[in-house]
Amino acid sequence: MNTQTNEEVVAVVSPRSIGGTSLYEMPEPITSENVKEFHSTEDDIRSTVRELRRLGFNVLQIGQTTVSIGGPRKLYEDAFGTKLRRQKKEVFVGKEEEFYTPPGEPAEQVLRAPAELANLIEGVALAEPPILFQTPSPLPPIAPPDPAAYRYLFVPDEVGLILNADRVHRMGTAGKGVKIAMVDTGFYRHPFYGWHGYRVRSTVLGPGASDPDKDNVSHGTGEAANIFATAPEAELIPVKMASDTVGAFNAAVAQNPHVITNSWGYDIDKAPCSLVPYLKALEAAVANAVANGIVVCFSAGNGHYGFPGSHPDVISVGGVHVKYPFTSYADLEASSYASSFDSCLYSGRHVPDFCGLVGRNFNNTAPLIMLPVQPGSSLDLPNTGATNDGWGVFSGTSAASPQVAGVVALILEKNPALKPAEVKSLLINTATDVKTGTSAMGDIAGSGPDDATGAGLVNAKWAYIKTMGSVAVQFFEATPELQAKMIASGQVPQVSADFVEDLLETLRSTR
Repeated sequence: MNTQTNEEVVAVVSPRSIGGTSLYEMPEPITSENVKEFHSTEDDIRSTVRELRRLGFNVLQIGQTTVSIGGPRKLYEDAFGTKLRRQKKEVFVGKEEEFYTPPGEPAEQVLRAPAELANLIEGVALAEPPILFQTPSPLPPIAPPDPAAYRYLFVPDEVGLILNADRVHRMGTAGKGVKIAMVDTGFYRHPFYGWHGYRVRSTVLGPGASDPDKDNVSHGTGEAANIFATAPEAELIPVKMASDTVGAFNAAVAQNPHVITNSWGYDIDKAPCSLVPYLKALEAAVANAVANGIVVCFSAGNGHYGFPGSHPDVISVGGVHVKYPFTSYADLEASSYASSFDSCLYSGRHVPDFCGLVGRNFNNTAPLIMLPVQPGSSLDLPNTGATNDGWGVFSGTSAASPQVAGVVALILEKNPALKPAEVKSLLINTATDVKTGTSAMGDIAGSGPDDATGAGLVNAKWAYIKTMGSVAVQFFEATPELQAKMIASGQVPQVSADFVEDLLETLRSTR
């Protein structure tokens, strides 16, 4: 993430909503069911963009519900008749970001339109940077004797093994043809990615972001390895965000991905139980992506009450810790570092849906996975045994969301017709039950679905097997023409003797 330089301020503008209710004033949740009411006509969007440019603003990103803009602080103050104040926010331990807000309470933080825009827009909300849901660890290497320490994991092999993705890879499915956008701090082309031949597109810059080849924090660079641990043939689209998460998320949507993974959020799904205007714009952006058929994954948080991780349309990913050496699923426990909570914003919504791999709370950190980072970056930590070596050990639910995004890629490769809600339901119904441990909020795991881990730990193999069955049903019900297409695309299950043997083994075991 980049500190806004030269007093540049980034904000999102909401053109008139076709439903007649202002996006910023909508009291009810905006979901995939009603988000089209907050779309704007093409004529209104064009007119809004033209007038904003005439006023001197840079138009940074254009979406179906909002337009992201940038400009000097004074331009905002002159155009909207208000004074802005600079604030700082800790986005993770030891790292602060600057941003701007108008005076007054959060409920008043919509800049009203000047005369030139009064009939075109509903208001302007200033961007606020999110919290990154990872944990930097100041610990020394795990190798020195410490009776409380635990061994960290390696990508891709150990993460893929524990999540059962390696079994799916051996059956010929590894996420090929599936595009995963990751909205994060950027992407540095670490040799790790080249060694493995992973497919990574050029970085897309969100509003206010710069230096597409650098990732000075390295949150995005490190956590991206979790995607390839579960889906080594997927295509990664890195989207580098600055403070404007709405614009960055919409920039990801514009790349037409199948999946968007997000390891960040806002610690706000608690009393007083409301979304400030800028986050209403983010709510609409997320809902719109799902309405467009994109599977959206969000980290639940590390003891945070994470939004948009609580949005009902997304896959909310919590944390499960694995006790080493991993010999069976009895070695799993709820992560004491990961969030679990009943949403205040969305009635009846509990977080998480299910989990990925996250460390347990160890001296207020959760060091679980050794990940590649840009040398000299904030997350190039000394806990790997050396400084400035391009590696760091960290996790948090920031690691869990991309792991799940990779599993989503596996099942979408086999059945691309699945809708986001169907993908979520499939992964919930095939997760591995986690029966012990306590979450960061004190929820206790037990047999069956529970508040600490939701449905449990994502299980790539069980999800894949169930997907294979549904594809087979589709094949037998399809017309001859569609059957021919399914065969040509490789979508139809190739049932080999090895697969049958593996299926029988799975049915006999918890794996």
